[in-house]
Amino acid sequence: MNITNFIKTSVSVLLVILAVSFSNSIIACEQQNKEIAKQKLNIHSLVVVKDGKTSVCDGRGIKPVVDYLEKDNFDGAFVADKVIGKASALLLVYGKVQEVYTPVISKPAVKVFEDNNVKYSADKIVDNIINRTGTDLCPMEKKVQNIDNPKRAYKLFRKLLKES
Repeated sequence: MNITNFIKTSVSVLLVILAVSFSNSIIACEQQNKEIAKQKLNIHSLVVVKDGKTSVCDGRGIKPVVDYLEKDNFDGAFVADKVIGKASALLLVYGKVQEVYTPVISKPAVKVFEDNNVKYSADKIVDNIINRTGTDLCPMEKKVQNIDNPKRAYKLFRKLLKES
């Protein structure tokens, strides 16, 4: 091997090592951001990690998701939400979320995420999200039982929350 080929090979090897190292650093940083988001979920209703920034929203039900969508989208974001039913899932898909974590997710929400290629993780999967008294389906879940279009769900909930 002549010196020119040796230098080319050495440079190529160094570039590969740097690329792998950089990639591993990004993955470690993303994992750390996800852990921070999960921790903040103990205090807040919704945690959004997007473009290296963490935002939090508080409130009950789907209101924090709709409020966030009024200001921004979830494009490329990691989102942690306390409970995700089909209503929240449709809104998150509408906002182009990349990945979601929740302690509790419903089977209809899982279907929404799977149908739209959204990565999700949850501690517990339940059949449905029920209302606060435990007597029936959550009212927001009832409203989307026959809706599968994220844009339609967003328009519905935006209108409902503005009226209340």
